[in-house]
Amino acid sequence: MADNIRMDSHKLLFHPERVADWLNGKTIYPIEMEIGISGGCNHRCVFCAVDYMEYKPRMLKADVLIPNLKLMGEKGLRSIIYAGEGEPLTNPDAPEIFNRTKENGIDAAMSTNGVLFTKEKANDCLKSLSWVRFSIAGATDATYEKIHQCRKGDLQRALKNMSDAAAVKREQKLGTTLGAQLLLLPENKDEVVTLAKIIRETGFDYFTVKPFSQHPSSKAKLTVDYSEAEDIGKELRQYETEDFKIYFRSKSIENLNMEKPYDFCDGLNFMTYMDANGDVFPCIVFMGQDDFIYGNINEKTFPEIWESERAKKIRAMFDDAFIHKYCRKTCRLDEINKYLYELRHPGAHVNFI
Repeated sequence: MADNIRMDSHKLLFHPERVADWLNGKTIYPIEMEIGISGGCNHRCVFCAVDYMEYKPRMLKADVLIPNLKLMGEKGLRSIIYAGEGEPLTNPDAPEIFNRTKENGIDAAMSTNGVLFTKEKANDCLKSLSWVRFSIAGATDATYEKIHQCRKGDLQRALKNMSDAAAVKREQKLGTTLGAQLLLLPENKDEVVTLAKIIRETGFDYFTVKPFSQHPSSKAKLTVDYSEAEDIGKELRQYETEDFKIYFRSKSIENLNMEKPYDFCDGLNFMTYMDANGDVFPCIVFMGQDDFIYGNINEKTFPEIWESERAKKIRAMFDDAFIHKYCRKTCRLDEINKYLYELRHPGAHVNFI
């Protein structure tokens, strides 16, 4: 199961019909969407990319989102990651939203710090989540609390909830993939292997380590040297088993020092973002900037927003000069854009298959 995650790659190649429609100039709908259902967060992580959004305690209302889920599913949306600019579980409607997403034929997933994901919540909605990824940046209380900027004891609360989630998965015989992610920093580099062991013993499916990538608008300004990171990756891989996968994001680290090899962000046609205010954006880099709002879900339906001239005009802005000037070094759309660029610029011998 975990071997099919393709953590440092992409899965657009499994959607050839949608890609063919795009190549033929048809209007297509995104395959994946990230939605922030809460602007508030119980942590203030030192690496937070969206700290500039100021953790405003606004919530995306279930009675607004749920009717749109049916419309989005009918138009071809296949998955929603509930993450965004805050902790999803600070929204009291979160379990209902996850369940209704799945009921409408859309795969649902969640990224969380896990502190609020109690066994009661896991029993309620884990069945509707294809995967849950827990963000955990330290193996000791001191390191975790320093990086997460949280209440004392939150590491133990998160680990308890993770263990309970694994138990619920077993009890309900679910196929939900459970993973933990650490963002590699100087403060936690000596605890990475220890944390991997803890996560494996919890009964999770995988542990992933990724680099810090500077968000252009973030107040968090960190400089991290990853020149020796691969040594950590080599040691980590010793703890893989048949049932527990290690993903060390080597490609993402390499991309930090590389220019983007494509001339347009075509990936924006296949993925989009919505914040807790209901504003729809092309991607997380421009979240919170009025000039990049496609539209608002409280005012128009998602199909009306996606097909609007405003949305098309904004997507058309992301040409070579724009992405090299304004976009972050590593981006979730990088591998997709490389793939799409190759399709638009095939080599001379592509017919010799």
